Amino acid sequence: MTINVATGVARILKQEGIKWVSTFPVCHVNNALGQEGIPMVMMRDDRYAVALADAYSRINAGNPIGVCTFQGGVNAAGLQVAYAGMAQAFEDGSPVLCITDGVPIGATENSQFDVTSSMKSVSKWYGYVDKPERLPEFMRRAFTMLRSGSPGPVVLAIPDPTGLY
Repeated sequence: MTINVATGVARILKQEGIKWVSTFPVCHVNNALGQEGIPMVMMRDDRYAVALADAYSRINAGNPIGVCTFQGGVNAAGLQVAYAGMAQAFEDGSPVLCITDGVPIGATENSQFDVTSSMKSVSKWYGYVDKPERLPEFMRRAFTMLRSGSPGPVVLAIPDPTGLY
């Protein structure tokens, strides 16, 4: 049975015990979250989505982990707004899973913003799901990073949420 990447993300989050996700409603994974029965808390902008997930992780000492989604893509507007929230979580060592739309390889000609470098500077680990069939591997790695070593936010960029595996 094949499923798309976004549905895979939602199902893995459920398996990991994630009860809800904070979001700014532009991330392409969000439809699958709703279809799989994961409630979403809609925020005013991407920064607040990160802040709510951060607060949830802090209140629960990282068990369960706060999860958020925010807008990515070529213009990276959501990433730039979310950056402040991620920097705060990184500075304070808060485990937060941040899921964003990745920039497709070769699609950055019109942007001066280096998504990978900026996200690496405020996260414990940055994963880019380059092939749909690697999603389970990347999700496993993200949760391993969130639960081991020094706490901090983890970013998972998904450039093709409709890809099948």
